Amino acid sequence: MRKTDNLNQQVDNLDFRIRKYGSLTFVPELGDTVVVTRGATTIFGGVIVRVRESLKSAKILEYTVTCNDYSQFLKRELVTERYENKTVSYIISDLISNYTTDSFTTTNVAGALTIESISFNRLNVADCLQKLADAISYVWYVDYAKDVHFFPKNTETGEALTDTSGNYIYDTLEIMEDLTQVRNVVLVQGGERVSDSARTELHSGDGTRTQFALANKFDSKPTIEVDSVAQTVGVEFLDDDASFDVMWNFNEKYIRFTSGNTPASGTNNIDVSGTYLYPIVVSVPNNPSIAEFGRYEFAITDKSIRSQDEAIRRAIAELQSYQSQLYEGQFRTYNNSFRSGQVITITSTQRQKSISVLIQSVAATMRDPEGTQLEYVVRFATLKSIGIIDYLQNQLRSKEVIVDDQETLLNFIADDTDTIATSDTLDPPTDSSPPYVWAGAGGNEAVWGYFTWS
Repeated sequence: MRKTDNLNQQVDNLDFRIRKYGSLTFVPELGDTVVVTRGATTIFGGVIVRVRESLKSAKILEYTVTCNDYSQFLKRELVTERYENKTVSYIISDLISNYTTDSFTTTNVAGALTIESISFNRLNVADCLQKLADAISYVWYVDYAKDVHFFPKNTETGEALTDTSGNYIYDTLEIMEDLTQVRNVVLVQGGERVSDSARTELHSGDGTRTQFALANKFDSKPTIEVDSVAQTVGVEFLDDDASFDVMWNFNEKYIRFTSGNTPASGTNNIDVSGTYLYPIVVSVPNNPSIAEFGRYEFAITDKSIRSQDEAIRRAIAELQSYQSQLYEGQFRTYNNSFRSGQVITITSTQRQKSISVLIQSVAATMRDPEGTQLEYVVRFATLKSIGIIDYLQNQLRSKEVIVDDQETLLNFIADDTDTIATSDTLDPPTDSSPPYVWAGAGGNEAVWGYFTWS
């Protein structure tokens, strides 16, 4: 038997082999529920998804069985729903109540956050949970008692490892350092913001020119004067030329004087002023990292960022995650308390290491035929995303969460109660008597194909 506990929403797996011979007649079936316990502790619960049969000898059949955890049952039904102004707890409870039939619970759902709007268009329940988790930077999984866990990333902690902790096989700890993902100068390009003060552009008329390109992208209709005389300003393609002296185009950044309002010749006699939009671009370095590793630049484009302070916080979050080398590795243990998704610290005087890592997977195998002792291989990687997660969590406190708000949802409902009844009657045929001859109307008309006598 081998069990693998994978990170968060990734499916946990169980593989085992059984043989059929003599009085051992059990045959595993697809869809069977499998529960593995050690004493009073359940260490796996799930369903058989694959069975391979092979012949080991003339009288022995061997079955290699693969199981997925209970999240397999969340992939049966498709959801077509939209939720508005509902908490995460309400949404998940509603999904579990209406789209599952396998006694799932939601005891460990951290769901106080309110979602302004989110839609699920023909997604299974597992995909719905993932979409919701992605929207708010949470993670989820189903435990072996069919309870759904839904919580912020990197908030579950596990036992610490030290040189003397005794909770792992000391000489099995392997740590690999990786420089390939270091980022110590982060350039963030956000959206656009409105200037704090107005700016003025000057243009010169020549008596014939009517259109002038603007250097600035004004956020609203600018004030325009010609020879110190105020002009009425309309919006290009929205307003009528006849009602305004000059039309302003926001996207193309130009002004166009209407018929009869061409500016006279003059030097800087056209005055265009107003507040304007400018792109948010910041570059944030981490000097200690640059001194240690050299300069590694990275660019981020996020149009949802609307201020320089927000752009700086986004850059700092990236630096916190990637300013140092990354670690990954593994260790073996007989301790069954480690689980994927836990954050653990590794502090070693001998190795000169003090790092926080995230457990990626825990694989358990039997050490003896009776299964009295399991050995676990724990794989981990640097907790590199903690800075970004904190940033996203803070953003959620001040922004509405709206996902696919305009998506059209279609439900097709079959009505089995509609019935329709039809009936038909035919008049009895009218016989005619022979002999049949070619005759005109009133006689016994002979019929040949589509022709009758007339």
